[in-house]
Amino acid sequence: MTDTSIETRQPTTAHRGRLVAILKAVVLFVVLAFVGWALVGQFKRIDWATIEFRAAPVVVATLLLVGVSTVQMISYRSLLGAYAAPPPWRAMAAVAWIPPLGKYVPGKVGALVGAIYMLRRFGVPAAAAVSVVLVLDGLAVIAGLICGAPILAWEPVRRVLPGGWIYAAVLIAGGLTVLHPSVFGRLANFCLRRLGRAPLAKLPDLSHYAVPVLCAFAQWLLAGLALWWMTRSVSDVPARSIGLFISIAALAMTVSYLALFAPGGLGVREAIYLGALAAIPGVGAKGAIVVALMRLAQTLVELGLAGLGWMLLHRSGAGSEPLNDR
Repeated sequence: MTDTSIETRQPTTAHRGRLVAILKAVVLFVVLAFVGWALVGQFKRIDWATIEFRAAPVVVATLLLVGVSTVQMISYRSLLGAYAAPPPWRAMAAVAWIPPLGKYVPGKVGALVGAIYMLRRFGVPAAAAVSVVLVLDGLAVIAGLICGAPILAWEPVRRVLPGGWIYAAVLIAGGLTVLHPSVFGRLANFCLRRLGRAPLAKLPDLSHYAVPVLCAFAQWLLAGLALWWMTRSVSDVPARSIGLFISIAALAMTVSYLALFAPGGLGVREAIYLGALAAIPGVGAKGAIVVALMRLAQTLVELGLAGLGWMLLHRSGAGSEPLNDR
C-alpha cells in the first residue's frame, strides 16, 4: 500500500514540475513577443533624421553600471564581517562579479548558488554564506521597491491607477518598517526556516547592517543615473527628472529580478523601461533606442566584470582551499 502511494506520488510531482516549466516558458515567450512587437513599433515611429546621437553619455551610463556592481561588492564584504572573516578584495571581486551570470539561467537560482559556492571556497561557513546572500538580496529588493514606489504617484501612472500616491506612501512606509534591524532580522529568519536553513544566530551590529542598507539604496541611485545618462544620448532630458529615472530603474530592475520566469529579467525590464520612457516628454519613441542600449551595456558590463573577477581569482591563487564548514 505504501509503495503504491509513493510510486503514484513521484510521477505526480514530476508531472507538476514539467507543467510549471512549460508555463514559465510560455509566459516568457509571450512577454518577449510583446516586448519585441512594441520595440519594433517604436523603432518604426522614430524620425531618424532628427536623432542626434551622443556617445559620451553612453560611456558615462556604462561606468555607472560598473558602479552598481562595485557597490554590491562593498555590500557583500561589509555584511560578511558580521559573521566571518571576509575574503580579501580580490576574492570579493570574484564573489560579487562572477555568480551574477547565473541569473541568465531560468529560475535564477544559479546566481544564488554560485555566490554561496564562491564564499565557501574562501572559507566562509555554509550557514553564513547562505544567510549573507539571502539577506543582501532581501535588502536590495526592499530598497528597490521603496525607490520605485514614487513612480506610482507619477501623473501618467495615476491615469491608469487612480490614487497611486496612496499605494506609493504605503509601500514606502512598509518598506522602511521592514528595514528596521529587528523587523528585518525576524523576516530573514522566517525565510531561512522556510528554506530549511538555520536562522541567523545573531543580527549584524549597526555598523555591519548600515553599510549594506546604504549600498542597497546606492545601487538604485546609480542605476537611475545610468538610465538618465543613457537617455541623454538621444534626448535632452532635464536634470530635474533624475528622481523619476531612479524610480523607473529601481522598479524595472526589482520587478524583473522577482520575475523568476525571465532569465536576467529579459523582457520584463524592457517592458517597464519602454512604457515609462514613452511617457516622458521629449523621449517618446526614442525610448526604444535607450532600452536596447541599456540591455547591451548591462550585458557587456556583467561579462567584463565576470572576466575581471575570474582573472583576479586565478592571478591571486585564491579560492583553491577545499570546501569546509569552519
